[in-house]
Amino acid sequence: MNRNQILNECIVIFDRHLQANLKSAMNLTLKKLFKLAENATSNQDEQSLFTQYRQLKSGAKSLSSGMRTQIKSMPEFISAEVNKSDNKMSLSLVEDEELSISLSLTQLDSTLEVVSHAELYTLEKRMNVIFGNEKIDKTNMPFSPASIVWLFSHAFKSVDFEVQVKTMIIDFVTKEFSGSINEAYKEINQVFIDAGILPNLQPEVSVTSNQDRGVKTEPETDAQTDAPSEAEDNEQSPMPNQTGSGPVTSRAASNAAPGTGQNEIAAGEYQQTQSRQFDPQTKQLVESIFDLLSPPKGSAVQSSQGYAGGQSQGGDAAQGQGAANGAPQVQKIADNDFDKALSQISQESGIVATSKNIHNLKEMLADQVKNNTGNYYPELSPKQNKTLDLMGMVYDEIEKDDSIDSHIRSSFNAINVPLLRMAVNDENFFTDAAHPARKFMELLVDSSQKWHGTNIIKQIHQYSDSAAKSFDGSTQSFVGALKELTQYLEVTENRAKKAEQKWVSAAQGKEKMELTKAEVESHLDEILEGCDIKFIRDIIQHVWKDSLTLTLLREGKDSEQWQKKTKSAKIISQIGNKNEFMKLSGPDKLAAMHHLDQTMDELGFSKRDRISTKDNIHSCLGWQESDEKEQQEVKPKLKKVLSIDEAVKSQEIESSNKKIEEIRELNDNEKLIMEQVINMPYGTMFDFVINQQKETLRRKLSWVSTMSETVLFVDLVGRHPHKMKLPRLAIDIHRNNIIKVEVQEGGYFRKALSNIMDRLKKMAA
Repeated sequence: MNRNQILNECIVIFDRHLQANLKSAMNLTLKKLFKLAENATSNQDEQSLFTQYRQLKSGAKSLSSGMRTQIKSMPEFISAEVNKSDNKMSLSLVEDEELSISLSLTQLDSTLEVVSHAELYTLEKRMNVIFGNEKIDKTNMPFSPASIVWLFSHAFKSVDFEVQVKTMIIDFVTKEFSGSINEAYKEINQVFIDAGILPNLQPEVSVTSNQDRGVKTEPETDAQTDAPSEAEDNEQSPMPNQTGSGPVTSRAASNAAPGTGQNEIAAGEYQQTQSRQFDPQTKQLVESIFDLLSPPKGSAVQSSQGYAGGQSQGGDAAQGQGAANGAPQVQKIADNDFDKALSQISQESGIVATSKNIHNLKEMLADQVKNNTGNYYPELSPKQNKTLDLMGMVYDEIEKDDSIDSHIRSSFNAINVPLLRMAVNDENFFTDAAHPARKFMELLVDSSQKWHGTNIIKQIHQYSDSAAKSFDGSTQSFVGALKELTQYLEVTENRAKKAEQKWVSAAQGKEKMELTKAEVESHLDEILEGCDIKFIRDIIQHVWKDSLTLTLLREGKDSEQWQKKTKSAKIISQIGNKNEFMKLSGPDKLAAMHHLDQTMDELGFSKRDRISTKDNIHSCLGWQESDEKEQQEVKPKLKKVLSIDEAVKSQEIESSNKKIEEIRELNDNEKLIMEQVINMPYGTMFDFVINQQKETLRRKLSWVSTMSETVLFVDLVGRHPHKMKLPRLAIDIHRNNIIKVEVQEGGYFRKALSNIMDRLKKMAA
């Protein structure tokens, strides 16, 4: 099978997958544009969005056709460029591209490369075979993420879409294709396997022991000739190939500072007690970051590093060209010398491990090694250099992350040196998600978000301080600190849950009371129908309402007390109706009035108010008994009943102070938010903006009632309850007065590495 035939088969597969994801992305873009147009805040925005919608709908076929044309011409273009000169070429963005599109294309490249790292490597090696040279890599290879960026950049020139539409399409392609690109690469690799090209190729990394000694491993079989060489692995990808199936020997014990005789025992205990959780995604991210941190081949820096790599760690000078010319004999710093120097520096002065301080730290390390060993030209190894740079960028992420409580940064600063020593000396730090140092970092970040703004954050510092002071080069100090901090947080969380449950129970009881009041009020509305005297209505609403509510809660509707009180309420109400009043008998009226006086006494009304109420009802009775002619005269003056008057006034004030959710209906977005809140798990955290300076107070969702549309929040330690209505909450969330806290999932360390990868990609672009 010749090269053209192989490429044609691969093009069919690649085109099918890319076209399917492009079609899906354009459909999602159309839906988003239509939704944005429906919810536009002005006629001008609505018209603009519908114009973009029509442009995409009419130009979708043209974009697909243009993409297919570019795909077919891509291999010939790359082949011509590669064979045209010896200079390395790479696919790149169009020079005049809009910034927003460039950023989206860069994100597309970064995401797809991280997702498809393994499959892409094998395809790259096979592609080099059919092109017959070593100039093909992931930057200029057909079907690579870089080529996908190149395709979109050129295909967009054939369609007249707005920048916003192009950006949406790229974003949706990134989401859609990242889930299926490996399937496309597997099918393409299968074409090569069927053609007999490296059928058994697997990406391999050299053995750690050889890597430590700087020994170059010779290939043993033809299938291994395309695996990375030892020199390349030391330069670009110092991570060992972990499988997670067996124990991996830690180098922390062998490379620790002198005087740490327990390191080997501690490391052994860690291997026996901790289950390995191999983290391939983090490993791939670290390798990709190290690749980007590596200087380009052929550069002066690379040559210098290559020369330095020729020097032994023991200090024996190699007979290189630099030595022959009398140049200084640069010697790499051994890991044990690096570890000892870093430990000594930390004892003399504090270290802040952010990127802007890493350069100074490297100079201090070189000076310290020079004093310790007499090596006058010490130089950090590529692995030490890149690891320090990477850890500095991780600290940058922590420093600028607003979701992390500022007080937790002191806890991170306390363990700067142990983390740096672990990262350099122990490969498991990056590849093992269960590594105690990594788990301790993750727990610090998780605690910072979960206990943000509380005094608990300040208490956590003692555990970081303990880990730093007891650190001996092994993982043992982190194992102990992790255990103690976990126990402390479990006790603290248990206390918070108990405090929170107290407020939830109180809120549930109050809701039951409010629902019962609403039911009684509905029942009283029927009883008061036709009652024309205001005083009688006030008596029923502010005396019998409370009495009937308590009776319904304690006894229920079928009880004798409920029947007796509702009967008395109906009789009192009929006194305020001329027609119904005539049907009442004398004993019924006397019994109802006596029951009313007894009820007011039970509810705590004063004796004066009870007498005034009785006198007023007698006045109403006399007024109702008069004939029609006398009825048209001035109504009798009634005595004031202070308790009733105060209750009426407070009700009028409450009714006049209507809240916004009572004035207007919720819009569609607010209704959607309200539904989302109802379905949110309890414990979801929100930041409440409390002033014009945008300062926030973090609370967590504790309870939601759809019956009373009530939401209960408490602070993070289970105190200071805060209740509000669901509609009010939806409006405030829509206005960004209340912001849902997005807690990192899948590990903060991996997320930080992804952000670093994106930043480096943008810088490279």
